[in-house]
Amino acid sequence: MNKTKVFAVRVRDKYDQKVEDYINSKISNVTWIRDELPGVDLQWNKLRVMNMDIDEPVLVIDIDTFYINDYVKAIDYPIERGEFLSAKSWWKDTWNENYSMCGGFQKYYPKDCKYIYDEFMNDISYWSQHYITRKITTGPVNGEQYFVEDQVKKKLKLKYLPETWMTRMCNKKDIKELALINSQYPGEYVYLDRFHDDIKIIHFKYEDIDYSFFK
Repeated sequence: MNKTKVFAVRVRDKYDQKVEDYINSKISNVTWIRDELPGVDLQWNKLRVMNMDIDEPVLVIDIDTFYINDYVKAIDYPIERGEFLSAKSWWKDTWNENYSMCGGFQKYYPKDCKYIYDEFMNDISYWSQHYITRKITTGPVNGEQYFVEDQVKKKLKLKYLPETWMTRMCNKKDIKELALINSQYPGEYVYLDRFHDDIKIIHFKYEDIDYSFFK
């Protein structure tokens, strides 16, 4: 059982109840954010945790993720005040070399990150479109992870889980994409007849959740 307090956002109808049920079956102590702040769309609501009066490390996750092997080691990975923990997106979410943080795994002390929340809330419309207009990502709603990375680097120490612990994944039928993921992985392989033992968290690409991997 994990010790870390975990937060996840599930708003609108992008994901159905079985995704939430799965997360609850794997991770204890999950607090679900089910509503959106005025003017704040979808995943940008993850920033709300940074405004909470909590003086201990918390983990904010995306819900299109799966947990295997000794995954609790990742959830409870230690951090200190002034540190911000994520996973490195070795699969390259963007062409821009300034960014390497995966938005689906963010562990931090909320009081350390209050300035990030305040910066976004001071100009929601600007930041919501900033990374789309710069073509770092695509719209209509995106850019939260790049905003967080930029802001973290201003005041905090960005650190990463061991690179082999987390992977992006595609649909099992997409043979070419699966081969690309295997070739990019910093370890031996991601998936052959099974996932590699080093892997603890699997982040599916976009909405391409494939439950057949886990049967």
